Amino acid sequence: MDVTALLTWLDAQIVRTEKEYALHAGNQTACQLHKDGRVTGGLKYDEGRLVAFTTLRRIVRKTSDAQSDELLRQILAEQTRWQTALQTHQHAERPSIPWIAYNQGGVDALAETCNLLEQTA
Repeated sequence: MDVTALLTWLDAQIVRTEKEYALHAGNQTACQLHKDGRVTGGLKYDEGRLVAFTTLRRIVRKTSDAQSDELLRQILAEQTRWQTALQTHQHAERPSIPWIAYNQGGVDALAETCNLLEQTA
């Protein structure tokens, strides 16, 4: 997969995730939802996905070759970072469900991206 195709795919994932976030939020801001005391785990999951996809897009934009070892190394490092954060929150003495949801969203976004890269290699 070339860089242009990967960036196009990431842009599509970002747009899709933004729409899912808005749908789950009922077109209200996160601040309004938190102020009302509503549970926002689904939003945190979407937010984690959005942050992960946006970070990946920034990483890919810095390279000219989607198959380069350096790009793959950076993507795998980002995946490890998200997985470590998820495990940390899952094993905390008092786990925070929103932070688990946030990090699970990032882990899932990285897994989708890695699966895509494996399929197109």
